[in-house]
Amino acid sequence: MGVAFSSPDSPLTRITAVYRCRCGAAVSGSGEHAGELPPGWEQVSAEGCICAHCAELRRQAAAASVDSTSGAG
Repeated sequence: MGVAFSSPDSPLTRITAVYRCRCGAAVSGSGEHAGELPPGWEQVSAEGCICAHCAELRRQAAAASVDSTSGAG
């Protein structure tokens, strides 16, 4: 799962979201912006997201694939 939402038991209950990448990276957000992906993170499916590092690797792999199929490089 890319994100888990919870509402901790406390007098000041706030929604907290924990975003997890398949590489193990995790970032949390709380309050009114808890439902927004962290900067650089990308949604890859309805239930998953990847961190900024993995997103960059994914872009590089896609660019390399385009280069190899177009005959460049």
